[in-house]
Amino acid sequence: MDPLSNVLRDTHSRNLSAYKNLLSGLGNTTPQTNCVFWDIVVVTAGDHQQRVVYERQIDRMLALKRIPTQAKYHVIEDPPGSKIGSGGSTFLVMAKLSNLYSHDYLSTARVLLIHAGGYSTRLPHVSARGKIFMTLPQADPQDGIQVLDLKLALYLHLLESMPPGVFLTSADGIELFSSRLPFPSEPKPYTITAIAHPSSTWIGSTHGVYLLQDPEGCILGDRKLEPKDQSALLLKCQQFLHKPSLDVMQNTPNVIHKHSAIGKNDVVYTDSCYYFDPQTAKIMANTYKSLDAECDLEAWADILCFQDQSPPVSTSSTASSPHSQGRQIVERALQESGVELDVMVLNASKFYHLGTMQEFLEGTCTDLPFMAELNIRNRNAGIAIVGSLPSLDSIGGESPSEEKELRNLGATARIHPPVYIENSSIPSGVSIHPHSIIVDSDLQPDAVVPRDTCIFTLQLQEHEFVSFTFSVKDDMKRAVGTNVRADTILQELKIFERVPISATLPFGNLPPLELTVSGLSLWTAPVFEIARTKQESIRLALDRLDRIRRYLAEEEKEGERAVENVEVGGRTKPTIVGWTSLKVAARRAREY
Repeated sequence: MDPLSNVLRDTHSRNLSAYKNLLSGLGNTTPQTNCVFWDIVVVTAGDHQQRVVYERQIDRMLALKRIPTQAKYHVIEDPPGSKIGSGGSTFLVMAKLSNLYSHDYLSTARVLLIHAGGYSTRLPHVSARGKIFMTLPQADPQDGIQVLDLKLALYLHLLESMPPGVFLTSADGIELFSSRLPFPSEPKPYTITAIAHPSSTWIGSTHGVYLLQDPEGCILGDRKLEPKDQSALLLKCQQFLHKPSLDVMQNTPNVIHKHSAIGKNDVVYTDSCYYFDPQTAKIMANTYKSLDAECDLEAWADILCFQDQSPPVSTSSTASSPHSQGRQIVERALQESGVELDVMVLNASKFYHLGTMQEFLEGTCTDLPFMAELNIRNRNAGIAIVGSLPSLDSIGGESPSEEKELRNLGATARIHPPVYIENSSIPSGVSIHPHSIIVDSDLQPDAVVPRDTCIFTLQLQEHEFVSFTFSVKDDMKRAVGTNVRADTILQELKIFERVPISATLPFGNLPPLELTVSGLSLWTAPVFEIARTKQESIRLALDRLDRIRRYLAEEEKEGERAVENVEVGGRTKPTIVGWTSLKVAARRAREY
């Protein structure tokens, strides 16, 4: 590992030790662990149902003493039928807390706010439980660590010096940082302090980028130091650029920090989590009632740009949209109150995003620095196993060729990394190909899992199960068709990037779609079979994967010619008792 990874690993290791001490010291009225914790932890939810599920999970973790009981935990849902976004939710949370607690208490409390209100459409295997309860492998314990536990541990060293206020983060971002000065001891009131990480310009084009005031050259001086000696640099932010293009960054002076003279890559400083003081929190609480229920504000793009001097508002429909109006309300409230934006530059830091299936696989299986920094140690290189003990008769080393991958029906279990396996049984005879995610699915001995597969099972009620199969590269939200025939939709809607849904359906069985349908996607299309037992649902999913493999193999031989949908033979046919979409199944699984 490089020196930075070593520093981040050591800091996170200390955080984990402190977190374990907190858990072991539960019930003590006087701290014996010499570490501090949050006064309030807030998790946001998209709707009432998600809130109930989150509360149930948190209550269970508290009862099992899996999370510290020192904090007051709240799950705050978005208003019914609204679309306020993470930015609107931030203002809502501040309003709710001001109603729950006195001003005096909030002026001395330290609050952790975790935005987790999405439905994980890009991480379908956690769509029912939510990303905040997503599991990541750990060297200890065997059953891994949930993101909520991880978030509660990640920032403990920050709390040693962080004053009262609110620290805001998201469920799918992992921020690792260390410095000799973790946090300014007395940040000014009416200030948002954003944490900034050094990133490539390519990463900067997909994030928020800070234009910093650094006349003394503090950044360059700090970057010359070894990571263990680097400090937290508190600088003024001149402008916040949201997802700027490379041209914009190159043409904006002082955005790109050129360090080629000292042998380091050019960097920009990008966003992640941020802190704001109790006075700023009160401004947000008072402003919430002015926001429209459809404002759809983003907690980074639409809040951190508040100090920019925006041009006069046009009279176009876009400018008068709830989003545009909400953004203006936020800017005006923060500007008129004199709120400023400071940036804490942490050169000894990294930011990781685990919001897609591919990012999840990379983080848990192949990104060696991330795995080392986060205490992820897989027993077999590239194969992450959580809560499962598959019989690994044979571990494939290199990825097989495409031809072998599509046709390999080997008699012994072979797992070709990278593969993530959670709460699943992998018996002898199974063949799993690279870049696959297998969750809550007990595979059968003859199973073949093609490369790039995500397969997982949801229980909808006592005798209803459905097993889903997607490619880790599928765009789950891409909708096709507007008021067109159902058979056309089944041809146009693609799974595994290019396989028509019609080619994946069991012979003689069609989902009961309306004659004409509109705008279906892999998230909303009711094209997945429901079975009476978990094993039957998995069998249906494996048959679906067989048809997908046959289609791809035929396409490879015959160009773009589609193959006829054929029934997989030689097996007892499971009974199909209904059809569902992932959107509906995730909701039903949450209710169950």
